[in-house]
Order: sequence, then structure tokens, then C-alpha cells
Amino acid sequence: MDSALPDLRQLEAFCAVMATGSMTGGARLVGRSQSMVTRMVQDLEAGLGFTLFHRNGPRITPTEQALRFQPEALALLGGVQRLRENVHAIAHDVENSLHLCAIPALAAGLLPMALGRLPQGNLPREVHVRSVPADEVVRAVGRRDATFGLVSFPFNHPGVTLQWIGMAPCVAVMRADDPLAAHARISLHDLAESRLLTLANPFRIRNTIERAFAQMGWTPATIMDANMATVLMGLARAGLGVGIVDPVTAGAFQQPDLAIRPLDVNLPFFFGVVTPAGLTPSPALKALSGAVEEAARTLMPDLRRYTHESADLIESALYGTEPVEDA
Repeated sequence: MDSALPDLRQLEAFCAVMATGSMTGGARLVGRSQSMVTRMVQDLEAGLGFTLFHRNGPRITPTEQALRFQPEALALLGGVQRLRENVHAIAHDVENSLHLCAIPALAAGLLPMALGRLPQGNLPREVHVRSVPADEVVRAVGRRDATFGLVSFPFNHPGVTLQWIGMAPCVAVMRADDPLAAHARISLHDLAESRLLTLANPFRIRNTIERAFAQMGWTPATIMDANMATVLMGLARAGLGVGIVDPVTAGAFQQPDLAIRPLDVNLPFFFGVVTPAGLTPSPALKALSGAVEEAARTLMPDLRRYTHESADLIESALYGTEPVEDA
């Protein structure tokens, strides 16, 4: 392969073809002729030294190499777009574009409230919010693809600076007409006759929940899991069981036909505010951090905020146990 970087227009054409599944669709997406896009993809293949598409008449299917190359191409195009935005910001002496990254629960439930609390005139011209898994939040902030992240524990955090940690207890969610809704507080024993609605990832909140049940010496008879807490809320609204969810999602997406109740055991939900290591937060990022805390306290009256990272606190956050430090 030539040591020169691929042509950006070729990369755009390739990504457009991947998105639409055809040369014709890709051409419409980038506003060029089909013959031109076909030629650009062929030139890209020649430069890369491998085939991107299997061709069978007008039909094309991406090769294994194309599937591996696509994320790299998208990342490069994203970096170029960020460069363009920041060049514009520097030229006009305004704040650089803001790239935010958060796990789905915090991206949908907490970040919008925080952004809404900021003076809108202080936001930069371009604000980008991405909802991605926790591991990707840490990677994006560590690579400086994002300058601010909200991530749940556990996570390994080399490459990022942990600004502060928030913790609040998980809650139970059920239909308002469920008999358990009459309880002021839900005991895990109360769930013996109910289907448990829980997250699928065994290394996050579910791990904490399962250890709590294990300590009691029993497990729920039936379980339904999903990869997002908002889905669990929907399952609860359909009367399919009782969910144990993070307090952010419960607070942000509560509905009149849902009952949200505290548990009689503390199943802590930890989250962290992270910025790239070595980056001094700008006034805009500091203001956003403050707005996140305000929004979090609105959603979670029991929020505890920790500013001083310690081994004990990190261990509590990693393993979902009761913190040994005071807030």
C-alpha cells in the first residue's frame, strides 16, 4: 500500500456506499454521479491494496476487509470534521466544538438536563452527543475524540481524569397497578413471585443485583433481561415484571402508569465524570460538570458526590458495594 493517506473524497464515497449498500445509493448520498463514486472506490481499493466489495453485476457486498476498514475510515472523517469545526472556532475566536460521550442511560437521562441548564449563548456552535457503551466512553475520552464523558462503573481509566464520582441507589420499577406498588419500600424478598427485569450485562448493575440475591440464598424464579434500562421500563409498563434499574433512567423516564419505589437494600449505582488525562478543563467544561451535578441532584435526591478518589472508594465503585467514605 502507498504510504500516503487515502484521499478524503474516496473515504467519503466508500462510507456512503457502505451506508446505503449500493454505488447508486452512495452516489446520491454524497451528491456525485454513480460512475464517479464507482471510480473513487476502485481507486481507493488500488491505493489500499485490498478489495472492499464483492461484485456480482449491479449487486455488491462488503468484504471482510471493508468491514474492518469502515470504523477506521469513519474515525478519520470524524477527526477531519472536528478539525474543520475547530478551525472555524479559532478563526472566529469562539469556543471549540464540544464532543460529549456517555453511556445510554446518562446520555438520554442526565446529559440533556445538564445541557438545558447551561446558558445557551455559552454553548459552542457545534455540540456533539454520543451514546455508547461504557468501554467506548473511556476509549473516546482517552483518545480525545470526546472532551467530556459520563460513564458508569466498573471501568478501567488510564488515559482519562476522573473529575468526580456520583452514587445513588438503584430503584424498583413496576406498573402502578402491580400489588407491590402499594409498598412504600420494596424488599428483594417481595420479588419471589415476580419476574425480575434486569440488565443483560453481567459485569455491571446485574452483578450487584445477583450478589445481593446470592447473599439471601435464592434467586428470582424467572428473569427477563435487556441491554438498556429504558427497555426495562417499557417491559415493566407492559406488566411483564418488576425491574431494578439505575436511578437516572427511573427519574428521567418515569410515567404515570409506572410506580418507582426504593429498595430496602442499597444497590449502589456509581457513575463518573471524566475528561482526557492532561487536559485542563475549559470554563465551558467546568460549567457543564456543574450542570451535570445539578441535574443529577434533581433526578436523584439521594445523590452522593465524591471528589477525592481513594482506593476504598474506587473499590466500592468497581464492585458496587456500600462506600466506606463520606461524601
